[in-house]
Amino acid sequence: MKKKLNLIFLICVVSLISCSELIAQRIVSAPEFVNDFGALTSVCVAPGGLVTAEAVLSPGDALPNDNEFILELSDATGSFANPQEIDRVNSPNNGSDIELDIRFENVQIPEDAAGDNYRIRVITSSTGVASAESLPIPVYFYRNDLSLRINNTENVILCNVVNFVRNIAISATDIDDGSSVNPDDFEYEWFKGRFPGGTIIPGQTGSSLDVTQNDLDASGEAVFYAQINLGECNGQFSSARTNNITVQLIDPDDVSIVEGPVANFCPQDANKRLTSSITDFRNGYQWTKDGEDIEGATTPILDLPDNNFAGEYILNVIFSVDCSLPSQPVTVVNDGSTITIPLIENLIILPQETITLEVTTDAPVAPATSVFQWFRDTSPLTGTLQLTDPTVSIDITNPGTYGIDILADDSCSSMLNSTTNVYSPVAIGIEIGPSDDFTCEDSTVTLEIKDMFGFTQGGSGAPPQVSLTENQLALFTYEWFIDGQPSGITDRTLDVNTGDENANYQLFANLITGEFTDIGSNELTLTTIPSNIEILASSTTLPASGSVSLSVPQNPNYLYEWFRVVDGVEEAIPGASGNAIDVTEEGTYLVRISTGICSTEASVTIGDQPGLSELIPNVITPGGNSANNEWTLPSIYAESDVDVTIYSQRGEIDFQKSGGYNEDWPVNSASGASDGLYYYIITKSNSVVKKGTITVMR
Repeated sequence: MKKKLNLIFLICVVSLISCSELIAQRIVSAPEFVNDFGALTSVCVAPGGLVTAEAVLSPGDALPNDNEFILELSDATGSFANPQEIDRVNSPNNGSDIELDIRFENVQIPEDAAGDNYRIRVITSSTGVASAESLPIPVYFYRNDLSLRINNTENVILCNVVNFVRNIAISATDIDDGSSVNPDDFEYEWFKGRFPGGTIIPGQTGSSLDVTQNDLDASGEAVFYAQINLGECNGQFSSARTNNITVQLIDPDDVSIVEGPVANFCPQDANKRLTSSITDFRNGYQWTKDGEDIEGATTPILDLPDNNFAGEYILNVIFSVDCSLPSQPVTVVNDGSTITIPLIENLIILPQETITLEVTTDAPVAPATSVFQWFRDTSPLTGTLQLTDPTVSIDITNPGTYGIDILADDSCSSMLNSTTNVYSPVAIGIEIGPSDDFTCEDSTVTLEIKDMFGFTQGGSGAPPQVSLTENQLALFTYEWFIDGQPSGITDRTLDVNTGDENANYQLFANLITGEFTDIGSNELTLTTIPSNIEILASSTTLPASGSVSLSVPQNPNYLYEWFRVVDGVEEAIPGASGNAIDVTEEGTYLVRISTGICSTEASVTIGDQPGLSELIPNVITPGGNSANNEWTLPSIYAESDVDVTIYSQRGEIDFQKSGGYNEDWPVNSASGASDGLYYYIITKSNSVVKKGTITVMR
């Protein structure tokens, strides 16, 4: 700003003031924000960021030694009615016959600065004379420590719907401490299309956006993102922008099994597999065979086993919580043979016991020339034998890895195999519990063996414990102990009265050959739980900056687990293992209470303090707690200009009511309120006043 045009003589001419008087008064030019390359056209500052401003002091007499030059910032409209001082310096005050620079360094911008029309000026403390105001300049302070996410970065994928409305919302998190930040503290710009290059959506400035099928392109897809509106500073801070999110409508015909509708294989085929037409790793997958889920089959490719693989297969592709599509069924045909009943996986052999290993196959038997051979630890136990019966067996007396190879006389020349591991136990364990049909309301309970197992050698690579077979349970003698004393009852089950509160039961066993004795089960305390337990809350609304105490009856034999229900999902509360907790957030809280023989649960909803906005329930329990059987809204929503629309997770209209709402849902729900989560929009005089979710708990 040095050597700027000296306006003194022009001012002399215009105002007819003597130049000597003007020089004595000394003039400060309009200041500017600057950097090493010149004047700034915008000021975009994050925490810790400092800026520099300069002005020019005209020639003239010395100013008082205590004079300070004060840099002031206008409001966002450029008005100095209530200016903010942002810096001050105490030089230059010396007299000069040339222009002098006034330099303000390390200037801090106020944290609430956000606008495109700020101005700055300089005031001299000794004379109170103000400089000319700067030209309008965008000034923005951005905290730059946010993580902004739309829909928790999960794409919205829908299917089997025609008309839908889906609300996508921004969540904000402080990246330094992980705490939540209110996204409504900011004004946004929404864009359709991928960043960079999206097209701004006019009029959308809130933290959420309603998307309908009309927003999708011809392929059934649309991409959105948003950014905090920082005016001319947009683009300066990447953390002010959200992720791209895709809203997509899937065509059900896109999902298929490539090898369908019929696939033929031989057992020993190298590529005996089924493949999904869609292989995106972001999707979920579940294969089923003959109507049953295949455990662990959750990838786009299913490798078929060597045995018993024929059947009808369907693939379910899970695109999102709103969209899961099944493929058309594919029939897999085994052109060869199979082992229809394989060896039992992992067995225990007890001391002095003989075990019979057995397999069944559909390979052709004599007079066909199918053959088989038994192995132990890869060494032959038998020679090659002709298959004369579908079921073959062998007796063993030692632990090891056992297998059978079958060469079938069929069109595939099928080579079949089945193996198992047989372990010698180092100890025996017993687990007892109530019979499966017991409920807490029953007056009697049958205690029984839930599992009896052998412990294997640690570090051997074997499972830590292997269950005994029903035949092996008969090789032990038993006796029940009650409160530490033998009862004389030697059956494997025990019928007891649940009125014997807090009695302690244990089962002891002995192997009849004497190698394992005094085998004690877990101790089971006979403690029932009343069916009418409720959570006692010190208040059903949260006081300002306070907490609410929740409690249930205390019993030393109860195990307590506390949860907060968020969007229908139970989130465990860490460290909450007693009968009482203090909560500081609104929401639905659930406690699960269990003993050795039964369990129950109870829930309560805690809301914010009601205010002008009135509290909207976000959880209902139809058929449960009578306090929230129905979705009951405050009376202000019963007015004639109020419309209520409730959507399913798939974006379909589940309920709609015009002319005021009066507890019609879930009674008139199209889905019978059978889903776990719904979305609602409340409008008043055609303007949206409330949006949110409703969690249905049963």
